Amino acid sequence: MVARVVSLFLLGLIANIGLVHAGDFKALKGQTAVRVCADAHNLPYSNDKLEGFDNKIAELIAEELGIPVEYYWFPQRIGFSRNTIKKVDPKTGRFLCDVAMSIPAGPGRYLTTKPYFSSIDAMVYRSGEGFELNRISDIAKVKEEQGKELKIGLFDRATATEELLANGLTDQIEYYQFMAGDARVYPGRIVEDELAQGKVDVAFLWGPIASYYANHSDVPMTVVPLNELSEKYIFSFALGVRKQDKAWRDLLDNIMEARKDDIAAIIAEYKLPSLANVEPAKEKVRKAPYTIVDGKVDNKTYVGWRLFNSTCFVCHGSNATGTDVAPNLLISLKDMSSRAFRQKILGRYFATVNLDDPDRRMAFLEEVAEIDAAEFKMPTWDDEPNIRAHIGDLYAYLKARSDGALGEARPERLEEQ
Repeated sequence: MVARVVSLFLLGLIANIGLVHAGDFKALKGQTAVRVCADAHNLPYSNDKLEGFDNKIAELIAEELGIPVEYYWFPQRIGFSRNTIKKVDPKTGRFLCDVAMSIPAGPGRYLTTKPYFSSIDAMVYRSGEGFELNRISDIAKVKEEQGKELKIGLFDRATATEELLANGLTDQIEYYQFMAGDARVYPGRIVEDELAQGKVDVAFLWGPIASYYANHSDVPMTVVPLNELSEKYIFSFALGVRKQDKAWRDLLDNIMEARKDDIAAIIAEYKLPSLANVEPAKEKVRKAPYTIVDGKVDNKTYVGWRLFNSTCFVCHGSNATGTDVAPNLLISLKDMSSRAFRQKILGRYFATVNLDDPDRRMAFLEEVAEIDAAEFKMPTWDDEPNIRAHIGDLYAYLKARSDGALGEARPERLEEQ
């Protein structure tokens, strides 16, 4: 797409005569404008008619610095930073723009300011059609109680997808492509067109976009924040600059802090979904890698016991509680995942030894006894096919011991069903 640079000297004067004036801050040396990287078709954030809240916040920043706003327009999608804030104009030798707005706060492609808004995904449906939706599961209830299958509009990779599938709604979903080939095809179309015209009955999308298009529709709509997804799905956004531009980032942070009440008022105009009563993040419960019934273990855990007692006990001790040369595995595995255990066993160590033979084991122990423990490296099992295939079994046994679910004695094996 051919992006274009738009100067807002005249537009700013026409829309807000007398608005631009020097505030309590000074522009950086050589800075003649607040040069913003933005999407020309991305409401409620920005558009080329300057109707988005980021357009208004950019004007506020310019007001404080006493300089105008200039835009470099480019679609907010893959390649945005590469084609805007990090791209140099070959004619001028300058970057095309200096600040991107509504950028995910925190480490990433940009150096970011403190966040200036947060939101969560939302569910939108047409009001007054004989049903009420407060949670995703209510869609299934409408089918059960009223016999009505609500058609669901959903962008690919939406955060609500897993919950929708868990509620048995697979056949009711109509998937939409989030990034269409035409940059003018905006995400809000799923509400403004598909939902308003009855092509779908309920839509799921990012909260600010959901609220904006629902509130601007001629068709009455209800917006429900997906606070049931938990606070884990609240995302915060900030201004982003190039990582080397720390002075510019700090200046923006100071302006945003000084005008935080004005910024909050601007954001409030766009009626972002409420974040009240967001459910706390659910602690992920890992399924135990072992099965123990009446003190008897599954085959996997039994094989792990046998492997440990034919190989690993040599250094870690017969009870896995450690020796002078190897750590206590019951402590090490307290919070270790199966994946981390596998990576550690296969990738971290580099002395290769075959310990299947008793004489080799004794010779190995004698050799270890002569090596300073700090310098000793455990054998890698990367090239041991008999061990490599059973690392998951070994993890199951040691995790059962670490969790206190299994004692030191030789376990009995459950009968295969």
